[in-house]
Amino acid sequence: MRNRWFQCGVSLAMVFCVLCFTGKAQDTIAQEIVQDRDAFKSETDELKSQLKRMEEAFLVQQKMMKQMETLALSQQEQIKELKIRVESMSEKPVTVAKEEIKEEVKQEVKQEVGNYLASDEAREKLGLGLPGKYEPVNGYYLPDREKASIGFQTRDGNYSLNIGFRTQMRFTYKDKDEDFDEGDITDIDLRRARVCFAGNIYSKDLFYNVELDADSFEANLRDYFIWWTPAAAEEAFSVKAGYFKVPANRQWNSSGFKLLLMDRSIASDNFKQDRDYGVDLYGKPFDGHMEYHAAVFRGAGQNPSKAFGRDENTDNELMYVLAARYYPFGWCDANNLASGWNETDMKYEENFKAVIGASFVYNAKENDKKLEDTDSAIGNVDLGVRYRGFTWDSEYYIRENDPEDDGDSVTSDGLYTQAGYFVLPKKLELAARYSMLDPNEDVRDDVQTEYTVGVNYYIRGNRQKVQTDVGHFVTETTGEDKDENRIRLQYQMIF
Repeated sequence: MRNRWFQCGVSLAMVFCVLCFTGKAQDTIAQEIVQDRDAFKSETDELKSQLKRMEEAFLVQQKMMKQMETLALSQQEQIKELKIRVESMSEKPVTVAKEEIKEEVKQEVKQEVGNYLASDEAREKLGLGLPGKYEPVNGYYLPDREKASIGFQTRDGNYSLNIGFRTQMRFTYKDKDEDFDEGDITDIDLRRARVCFAGNIYSKDLFYNVELDADSFEANLRDYFIWWTPAAAEEAFSVKAGYFKVPANRQWNSSGFKLLLMDRSIASDNFKQDRDYGVDLYGKPFDGHMEYHAAVFRGAGQNPSKAFGRDENTDNELMYVLAARYYPFGWCDANNLASGWNETDMKYEENFKAVIGASFVYNAKENDKKLEDTDSAIGNVDLGVRYRGFTWDSEYYIRENDPEDDGDSVTSDGLYTQAGYFVLPKKLELAARYSMLDPNEDVRDDVQTEYTVGVNYYIRGNRQKVQTDVGHFVTETTGEDKDENRIRLQYQMIF
């Protein structure tokens, strides 16, 4: 009996020991499972993080590959252009290629300098107030851009000052007619010497021009006027007031520095109305196919004190001018409303250009003096052509002087025709002119004629040129005609 209980106790003890050992094992296994699960979760998160970083790196690599592809395509285009350029250069003479390369480099440097001067930094350092956009300021607000070499302008463009200097040094030899007891003349003269100040003021529509001369070694005011050209009018309407050239005959209104020959014709000099105080309404409407002038002047000339011995226009007779011109093939680049007609085709017009015009002057002057107690009227017609270096200009004038005291009226007329041609485009020009003047149609043997031929060489266009001409002049008299031969050489510079 005791042995049975002993066996039962031993069996229970063994069962208890097994259960205890099994429970501890299960706890250990459970802990290991939890630890393994946490480790697995951490490893999964790490893998996800690595995958995300790899995806981001792949996107960056893709972007870089696209950029490299674009760069490669650009380099391929550059290589193609260089190949084409090398092939084109290889087809030309080496000297020509070198000159083209030098010119391209020169233009690139010029552009870079221009861009720098247009920057705010350069304007502040130089203190010139140049415009924000790089464009030539010189002569920008002048009647004639070629008159100036130095220009200053405010940043807003409402004020500007342009300065220019012009001079003509001339040698002249005159072979006078010995039959009239006249001796030959050899002379060196400063034919024209001018200083110009011009620009705009208050706005971009209002301009001024002041010009001084020292032609006779005495400083005088040559021109001083203001003019207004509304931007909206586009040069179809302008107003000029002050002291300036009377817009009658076309050759007189051409600049003395843009003449085909050194001086104007004998006819133009006789019928010109010179300068005067007045107001001129003018413009070029219809896209430059028309030009008009409607002006009124004092009519007493440059030196009114020499006309009547007084400074005032006491006879109350003003001078009136009407002029109109038609450009059938459009506006000619050689023309300038403010400064007149350029007598040479320096622009080398590729398209045929022509002009036909007429003008009328009432209470006209004679030799820049008002005729006292005389009604005077002048009419003229003009023609002009420009085409590929060829120029042709002609004008005819007629004047009627009618005394108020019922005296005999005097009729006079004159004309000129001239032509020029660039045998070397924009460099070497040949010129010829014929002019006639009859001071009084009722008087016989007083007709004057001019025959002149010349050669012009342009170093820098009208800014620097050399002119030479030979002229033959004949004046009819009741007996033997009076002859004169003339040779001239002139150097011109505008700076």
